[in-house]
Amino acid sequence: RARTRIAHDLFRETLAAGIPVARRLALHQRIADALEHRHERGAAVLAADLARHCAAATPVEGGARAIRWARAAAEAERRRLAFGEAAAHLARARHAVEDSGAGDGGAVLVDLLVEEADAHARAGDPTRARALLDDARQRATAVGDGQRLGRVALGVQRLGSRFAMPRDAVVDALEEALAALHGTGTALEAQLTASLARELHHSVPEHRARARPLSEQAIALARRLDDPETLNACLLAQHDVLWTPGLAAQRVDIAREITQLAERAADPERHAEGLLLTANALLEEGSATFRSVLARYLHAAEQLRQPHHDYLAATRRGALALIDGRLDDAETLIDGASALGERIAEPDAGNVRMSQLLGLVRARREPAMLRATAADAVRWWVGVPSHANAVAAGLLVMAGDDADLDAARRALDTVVALDTWRTDRSYLWSVFVGAMTTAAIGLRDDTVCAQLLAELEPVTGSCGVNGALVCFMGSNAHWAGMLAAALGRKADAERWLSEALAVHQRLGARPWEAETRVELTALTAGQAGPVSPAPAGPAVAELRRDGELWRIRHRGTTAHLPAIKGLADLAVLLARPGTDVHVLELAAAATTDHAGGDQLDPTARAAYRRRLSEIDQDLEAARDDHDLGRVQHLDAQRTALLAELRRAAGLAGRTRALGSSTTERARKAVTARVRDAIRRVRLVHPELGAHLDRSVRTGTHCCYRPVEPLTWALAPGKG
Repeated sequence: RARTRIAHDLFRETLAAGIPVARRLALHQRIADALEHRHERGAAVLAADLARHCAAATPVEGGARAIRWARAAAEAERRRLAFGEAAAHLARARHAVEDSGAGDGGAVLVDLLVEEADAHARAGDPTRARALLDDARQRATAVGDGQRLGRVALGVQRLGSRFAMPRDAVVDALEEALAALHGTGTALEAQLTASLARELHHSVPEHRARARPLSEQAIALARRLDDPETLNACLLAQHDVLWTPGLAAQRVDIAREITQLAERAADPERHAEGLLLTANALLEEGSATFRSVLARYLHAAEQLRQPHHDYLAATRRGALALIDGRLDDAETLIDGASALGERIAEPDAGNVRMSQLLGLVRARREPAMLRATAADAVRWWVGVPSHANAVAAGLLVMAGDDADLDAARRALDTVVALDTWRTDRSYLWSVFVGAMTTAAIGLRDDTVCAQLLAELEPVTGSCGVNGALVCFMGSNAHWAGMLAAALGRKADAERWLSEALAVHQRLGARPWEAETRVELTALTAGQAGPVSPAPAGPAVAELRRDGELWRIRHRGTTAHLPAIKGLADLAVLLARPGTDVHVLELAAAATTDHAGGDQLDPTARAAYRRRLSEIDQDLEAARDDHDLGRVQHLDAQRTALLAELRRAAGLAGRTRALGSSTTERARKAVTARVRDAIRRVRLVHPELGAHLDRSVRTGTHCCYRPVEPLTWALAPGKG
């Protein structure tokens, strides 16, 4: 007999709605019975179909079967990484149990809420997950169920919190659950103790003293239980409370044990986490093997195919680009990871972005970016003012004008007055100590220099890494060498800087290698006294981009310098000897301050248009090379320059007041960065730097007029 099959959901739902309720419920139950019977006989039956019919039949048979098949369907969806679908199955069963009044007074609903929250979190919706856990916590408290309170608290803790801010809500949930389970000696008690230790350690400084004793209690309990999953959670807490300078070797062992336990337990998430922590600790030790472990971590994180782990992997690719000196790539990766973090409400995304931006702006050394990032640091790290002000002080010293130095002095005085910087040893310490070293040396504060050196001497054999491989902050020996040089301890300075140079070369940290080499050359060559006259013979020098660095070669000696804009400016001037170049051409994008002043003159217009033409040529080349990161970077430059030209030109192309501060600020910025570039060249090549100092004129128009014959080998720069 022919059968009619209705394929469209709307028709099916309309027909089903016309069936009396009792009849409809009975049909769902019969269909569920039939499907379950087929499943028992080995036929192919989708758990999702059974879950749907059992949920619909809950009013007539109770919720036990609906919950069982909802969990089976959710597990099937999790296996194919469809976490949103998994949450939907659990929600359907939960609503069916709630609506029918079935269940055991709320305990089953708590379990379903926790499982549903976990699925939403993995699907990249932590806001929904948090709301479900709040509901679960209220229900668990109402029924006085300590076990379920514990599961809720662990779910809340897994969602994460922002570093260096009070985590009161998470800590309260963990402490409430722990109080209910105190003395039970269960795996859940051990996991809650470990989670509380981690939260306290990652909270504000005054909470961290409680973390270590709790982590030790958790480890002792977990080892007695002989439960691999519980032991792994407790090892993670032990690792985190040991996350201080100089203890990387201990943490390597713990991280490797976490990885091995997770591998045996077939726990891919914990396995990936163990790999990341291992790579981080190896980098702190200055071991080049961090790269191979990091590669394994990135592969493992990709296989998880979850938004949270996609975000973590993207940020670590950004960190690796910073280490390699691929600054344009790093900027693209940082921006992309930050956008993903915001989209999935990743709680620590802002901290990670700020930390990585510190590395980026430090490498580029553009005064405007340094000032802006210094202000952002103070606003962002409100929970750790000593850290925030140390970072600001270091960046402002690097920006370098008189107003910046005054502001840096105030920030450094704030850190000293707070008097917490020598006791707090969180994993932000590496950022803090580098920034404070820069500030203390730049401000010639010998007292703070001596205090910092005393703190650094015991850990000169390790490197600074912010977070779990969020941003590399160089060998601690680099900072110690700089401090020793500032204090006149030349032998110690040379020894430590030589050690740092070897570490940076071994790690392939090219920007750090270049920076240490500059400091070491300045120390060993000395900056005092006249430069020796050039030997007779033809003089040839080279200035070329070498990846994200600049290569300088003169009379058989080669050195690399970080990719700062002043070197790109020099390359333009050297390519056009004797030609006046307007600062607006060198500035790429002028300032947006237009209050009052002169008219937009033909020279300035020509400078704008020449720069636009150069960007268009670079864009075409980047598109031909399929270099998407470079295309985005150049396109942003072009958009900003066009916007500036429109503002300067006025409506409908009519010339309007440009503002004296536009050209003046461009003049100041270009002068500062060209002079800074010449100073850096002089550190690695005193003779060449002296030639540039005598031959380069800066002002509204800049010009290279060689005072002695010198041939330059140049390549187009990507400033």
